[in-house]
Amino acid sequence: MTVYTESLRKKSLHQAKLKLSKHRELGEKSPLDIFQVADLLDKIIHNGKELEHDNSIFFSVGMN
Repeated sequence: MTVYTESLRKKSLHQAKLKLSKHRELGEKSPLDIFQVADLLDKIIHNGKELEHDNSIFFSVGMN
């Protein structure tokens, strides 16, 4: 279960980075609006923090 969840997180993080990269390339011609870009940035920033949090010993104790 943990491996599957971590795989999904990595996949969504990769997709968010890819969409932002595409947005950066297209510039003003990008179909994304400011709210979508902000949501993608939040996913990237918060996902990195969640991965650090999930790897802590206190998270594993709390899940048991």
